[in-house]
Amino acid sequence: MTSSYANSHRLFLQASMSERFFPETKAIEMYRKAYLANNVRRPTETFQEFMASINQKLNSIDMEFRKSHDETDGTPVWALVNTNGDEISKLVTEYTAVEISYFKHLIELIVTADYEEFSVSSITALREASKLKTTITKSAAESLLQKFVEDKWLILSKNGKYSLSQRAILELQVYLKETYEDNLIECTLCYDIITKGQRCDVQQCKSRFHHHCSRNYFASQTEKVCPSCKIAWKESNVIES
Repeated sequence: MTSSYANSHRLFLQASMSERFFPETKAIEMYRKAYLANNVRRPTETFQEFMASINQKLNSIDMEFRKSHDETDGTPVWALVNTNGDEISKLVTEYTAVEISYFKHLIELIVTADYEEFSVSSITALREASKLKTTITKSAAESLLQKFVEDKWLILSKNGKYSLSQRAILELQVYLKETYEDNLIECTLCYDIITKGQRCDVQQCKSRFHHHCSRNYFASQTEKVCPSCKIAWKESNVIES
């Protein structure tokens, strides 16, 4: 059972407002520091209970801390998200209307990419900036793309392709599902959105795994076969940018 919302919870929330997205290791460190700041050496709640108490308080303002795993390496991460976030301009508040328009266009290109690539090349991303109603110069687009990466909304791969970061997938989840329901796919194990991972070799089969979910699932199986169609599972058949 979770305890009532107290000073430690307020301190944690204040500390998290500046970043809103961080690895679980940092969240646990902030949780411990929040108690120490109130001269409490032994937390009265476990970390999970602590987060549940905060979420109970945030529920009235349509906010919550949501946990996921980074698609690239499986690292547990947390994000402070708007649970009623159907309009992207309310979520991505640090940009101008023109910059948000460009970001939305990039999201469309990424999510609707062919063959489950879920990415857009840097060349295409720059070219598309000139097609907006209010155009953006190439140099301005380059700077903005860099800022999207620095702010952890996008990831730039070694192959020069932009894809959605785990922050974007978590914070924009409602927007993504409402806008691109027919384009998104879910992990067969965790049911979260998947844009990087593994897929079944059978074209008609819908089984998909994040890399870390694949490891977790097959660790308990005697044979590495698709959970849906039962053919041999090949980790080399990947979804990636």
